[in-house]
Amino acid sequence: MPQRSDKLLLDTNLLILLVIGLTEPAQIERFKRTRAYTRADYELLRGFVNGYRALVTTPNVLTETSNLAGQLAEPLRGKALGVLAGFINGAEERFYVSRVLTEERLYLQLGLTDAAVQHAAAEQISILTDDLPLYGRLASEGAEVFNFHHLRFQAPES
Repeated sequence: MPQRSDKLLLDTNLLILLVIGLTEPAQIERFKRTRAYTRADYELLRGFVNGYRALVTTPNVLTETSNLAGQLAEPLRGKALGVLAGFINGAEERFYVSRVLTEERLYLQLGLTDAAVQHAAAEQISILTDDLPLYGRLASEGAEVFNFHHLRFQAPES
């Protein structure tokens, strides 16, 4: 089994969960983009993230996350965007040329953001996603990818 990476990339849905949880945990189950999650999911996510030395992201994931956070009402919107800015300042950002990404078969199947995530996985960066098609694709390629739904079922109940 390959050695676990010390870097982690969160897919968009999990990054917005992290941002909302850090901003106002009570909003997790209220905000339309995170209501499929619970506060316990947020705590599970935080614990998982804390196991890594560094967080990695892409402009594609950040843009999607920013757009989702922008759907919040003020003043929560501004606070969440501030939290996202803090995340951005602390993360390693990887840039992949969109023209190159569109040449990948995954682009036609899952889109630009997932194609960028695939490139990050190819750089030995661990990926955490709740997107089953992306998870399946990366797992079939031998990437170190974790499905958040699997983590939920493995987590001890509190």
